[in-house]
Amino acid sequence: MDRQPHARPWQRLVARLYHLRGMAHRHLGHLQGDLEEYRQAVADFTRAIQLDPGFVQALYDRALLLWRELADGAQAEQDLTLVIELSPDRTEAWFNRAFARQLVGDTGGALADFKQYLAQGEDPQWREISQRQVAVLQTLNSAERKKGT
Repeated sequence: MDRQPHARPWQRLVARLYHLRGMAHRHLGHLQGDLEEYRQAVADFTRAIQLDPGFVQALYDRALLLWRELADGAQAEQDLTLVIELSPDRTEAWFNRAFARQLVGDTGGALADFKQYLAQGEDPQWREISQRQVAVLQTLNSAERKKGT
């Protein structure tokens, strides 16, 4: 995907309209449990990103749908990595990328992301979840190392 530095004003506007439509499809997917609505939301978020490659919220929203509803951890990880690059203060991207990485079997990467969230994130509930995940992943990594020896 081409990454132009700045979208034109009309592109940013149209991108926001696609994003809004994607949010509507996501909402319908939640209400109806319909995977096709989620796929349509992803398509709309993708179009928004094509129009405005720096549209961080569209990248983030697409990533959440990909890993949580459509089990596509690999693409979600790519999107969340870009969110982190474009907006390092979005600590929730570290938290969600950790889950996307777990989905694809990257326990080391997930562990690093949960630790990064704990270093920067402030949400008490997400911090508690991250602490539990760190403990579980450290136990898994330790067990895997013992198996290998």
